[in-house]
Amino acid sequence: MAENTHTENASFADNNVRQSKPSGLSRLAGFTVFAAVALPILAAYIVFYTGWGMPVDTVNQGELLTPAQNVADIDLSARDGGLVSLANDEPRWRYLIVGGETCAEECEKLLYTTRQVHIRLSEKAERVERILVTGQPLTELRHQALTSAHPRLRFTTADEHQIDQWLADSDHAQLARPSALLVDQNGFAMMVYDNSHSGNQLLKDIKRLLKYSYEK
Repeated sequence: MAENTHTENASFADNNVRQSKPSGLSRLAGFTVFAAVALPILAAYIVFYTGWGMPVDTVNQGELLTPAQNVADIDLSARDGGLVSLANDEPRWRYLIVGGETCAEECEKLLYTTRQVHIRLSEKAERVERILVTGQPLTELRHQALTSAHPRLRFTTADEHQIDQWLADSDHAQLARPSALLVDQNGFAMMVYDNSHSGNQLLKDIKRLLKYSYEK
């Protein structure tokens, strides 16, 4: 009788071991699937920002801003005079187009390039915003003309000297005007473009970033 009981207990324990194996395998399989999806995304994001593992000239089309600068450190004013706080806005990728005092001809060229990039993003365009920054408020006539050509453009002003101070400790001190700063979803300017960059170059970078970043 005792022998039968011992046999039954051993059989019961063996069954428990066998039943526990699928659970462990399931967890391992789930982790493997997660890693297969998450790790390439994380790796691509790191490569884009750091250039590790790739030749410098193939990582990005724009010029990296080093170190990245927090846009919250500059005072942006809306056309009505109110302060613009991107930290309180919906998280988006943004082109901060620094257009000089009044956004002259070269500034308009850069506005056109960024507008065409924005359009070509199609359904992903909602994740991107363009903001013009001038040193002084535009005249009403000038504002109307640019609004007509760029209906989704946001107009702001900022002190030119403050912008230079903001970038003084970066590798883009004395930023040329006009320039477009690409700002990430956390509010950090991390890449610089000007009229020497084509729309295709801007589009290649922003598409990659949208692909490997999550909507917040």
